[in-house]
Amino acid sequence: MSDNRDIGYSAVFLVVGIWFFFLGFMRLRRKRKIENIPTSTVRGLAMGLVELIGKAKKRLNLISPLSGTECTLYRYTVERYQQSGRSGHWVTIARGDSFASPFWLDDGTGKILVFPHGSELIIPVSYEFRTGLGRELPVKLTAFLETHNISYRSFLGNYPLRFKEWLIHVDDTVYVLGTAATIGPADYLKSHNEKLSQRLEELKNNPQEMSKVDLNQDKEISAQEWNLAVSKIERQLLEEELRTPSPQENLEVLISKGEGEVYIISDYSQKDLLQRLTWESFLGVFGGAVLTLVMLGYLLFRLSICRF
Repeated sequence: MSDNRDIGYSAVFLVVGIWFFFLGFMRLRRKRKIENIPTSTVRGLAMGLVELIGKAKKRLNLISPLSGTECTLYRYTVERYQQSGRSGHWVTIARGDSFASPFWLDDGTGKILVFPHGSELIIPVSYEFRTGLGRELPVKLTAFLETHNISYRSFLGNYPLRFKEWLIHVDDTVYVLGTAATIGPADYLKSHNEKLSQRLEELKNNPQEMSKVDLNQDKEISAQEWNLAVSKIERQLLEEELRTPSPQENLEVLISKGEGEVYIISDYSQKDLLQRLTWESFLGVFGGAVLTLVMLGYLLFRLSICRF
């Protein structure tokens, strides 16, 4: 090259190599953590970091926003392909999840409440749709885009869009590595739901706040807009409850993210999860090291610091 763009590209790939190297070590630590912690049962649960395997059971009637699927947990992203010169890349224009809504985990010996907030969700993509030639947007996705005021049309047609959704369905076998802790009284769920109902009622009676719920300002509150409002209020309520000291009698045990602890929710089996983490750590550590050394060597040569 007549200019110095190759030096810039090499520096970028050098940073990428270092990032992959340390990411690989992080995945390796997670793998060893899983290997070193025995699987517990809900009935024999001890406080602290625990590993549980059981069936996911719904606490709320959750419907995923893209595919409209009944589930116990969801996460989604919407991306748009952005052209930049001769190349292009996918840019995330919308994302969301139901991490503020807990679900039950039942392992046959009992059930326990799992709060996904703060967890690392390791599950395969459950639903994916990409716009393209001759592919019309499904009605559900069009409604989602319009509800969230996301522009998806140009004078040439629809923008290149990619939709992804990750789901844990009812009765899916789920692996959880999280912290068992006491959070509140035995009637926590009843109290939680009463508080949530009260706040939703207050919202309904406040025209100014209700106007904020109407995201597309069409004077009507759609089901999607209402679900977003409920999710936001429940997240705020959960954060308040987690900060509130619990009474010392009739304590309810739940799984959440512990201070400085790893928190994983996955629908992979433990064996498959360990295999996945093994490959990720191997590719990260060794692939990152090779890329870093090659780019470092090229930069030293290119800058005439070192001649081989």
